[in-house]
Amino acid sequence: MPRKKERPKFIHKASTQEYLQCLQNMTNWSNILLSQNNGKTYNDFLKWILKNDYFKTNENLTIAHISKQSGYSSAKVSRWLQEIYEGILKLNENSPELFYTESGIQVELRIRYYDSFCFFSMTLPVVPRVYESFEFFFIKAKIGWDRFWVKNVEYEIDNNKNTICVFLEGGILNRYREFAVEKALFKGQISHRDEYEKFDFEIDDLILGRNRELYG
Repeated sequence: MPRKKERPKFIHKASTQEYLQCLQNMTNWSNILLSQNNGKTYNDFLKWILKNDYFKTNENLTIAHISKQSGYSSAKVSRWLQEIYEGILKLNENSPELFYTESGIQVELRIRYYDSFCFFSMTLPVVPRVYESFEFFFIKAKIGWDRFWVKNVEYEIDNNKNTICVFLEGGILNRYREFAVEKALFKGQISHRDEYEKFDFEIDDLILGRNRELYG
């Protein structure tokens, strides 16, 4: 029996420029982070960059330019941009209410692209429907992609708390393929475990009966 191949992990590692571009995309969330007075070393830098609207300038803004204008070294600027970005994600996880607006519907986005995962809570005007497109540029530095489609919507009730969970999948939607996957699950050609452990092309090969020995 051939040995089963171990699947390599594909986890996105963002560049400094990606962190900068994503922070430029949602300035308000940096303001929310700064308002927490968390005692982080990047706070003075964050206060300066927001005061001077550096997150609202054009997309050609570079780390070197920020370093020159702020007086901080490029190494510090690069490190702090990553810490600010990750700080927003952590704050969203611990205090999602800070990211809700007065109107709209509170949802928890559960996002996946290859082996990169992310959770983000926010307010949307409506609950997205399955197969609809969803663009979320801010999350690109975490996931490695900014365009998703709605794979599923679930409603959770736990300890008197209601949560609407929207599952987003990165990549290009092929509805015919999704129907084929559902059919294969029903017929037992693949398992739900396969959905989480295998790449899409591996699942396609299993459904089509190709190279079955490679994937066990």
